[in-house]
Amino acid sequence: PQSVVGVSRRGRPRELFALQRASVYVDGTRILRGIDFAVREGECWVVHGGNGAGKSTLLRAIYGDHPVASGGMIQRLGVESGVPLQDFRAWVGYIAPQLQADHPQYLQVLDTVGSGIHSSIGLNDRLTAAERHRAQATLAVFGLARFETRTLRALSYGQLRRVLFARAWVRSPRLLLLDEPYAGIDTPTRGALIAQVEAHLAAGGSAVLASHHRAEWPAATTHELELDGGRMVYCGPVRPSRRTRR
Repeated sequence: PQSVVGVSRRGRPRELFALQRASVYVDGTRILRGIDFAVREGECWVVHGGNGAGKSTLLRAIYGDHPVASGGMIQRLGVESGVPLQDFRAWVGYIAPQLQADHPQYLQVLDTVGSGIHSSIGLNDRLTAAERHRAQATLAVFGLARFETRTLRALSYGQLRRVLFARAWVRSPRLLLLDEPYAGIDTPTRGALIAQVEAHLAAGGSAVLASHHRAEWPAATTHELELDGGRMVYCGPVRPSRRTRR
């Protein structure tokens, strides 16, 4: 079920999405159990927990890859009956490990970044002139301009991750959903991508980041959600013991 999320009171930041009593099944197995979780404009949440805690499933449920089971609900800003999920994805930048494998290796870098305009894997039609310009400008931001005609198979692991960041950025997202975004990349690349996320937050953007590593928490983190076995252990403002990076 989906409905519009509105402003609860004058001047209060809007909820971008909210889950209520949300359980999520993947291939018949319940991964998330009774999640109550909402993110407002300007907030930065970190989702953490051990392997199998449900972090990736939660982000995929928010993005719309996994449905919420009957008895629960997910509400997304601007999405109601008759309004496509694509309207939500239009202002969300999503980065996840499976995206690195989902994109066909024959795609060129420019088309991969441009596909982010349509929230698609690959393109059904050629990019328009305006879309090409937008994709090229985003590639320049991430230092990838010289790679635009290369295919994905010609890139290193770290270069491909930067391309996926550019794809997520191409529509100037209001909300970032980042699932282990820095895993497996070298220190200089990690530092540059962290700086991009920090700049997004400093400009008033919002983010939900799933990570195993405390050092990857953005400096602007406002809240944390700890999961264990698909259940919430803690959900709220960053606890004092976690404010200092290890």
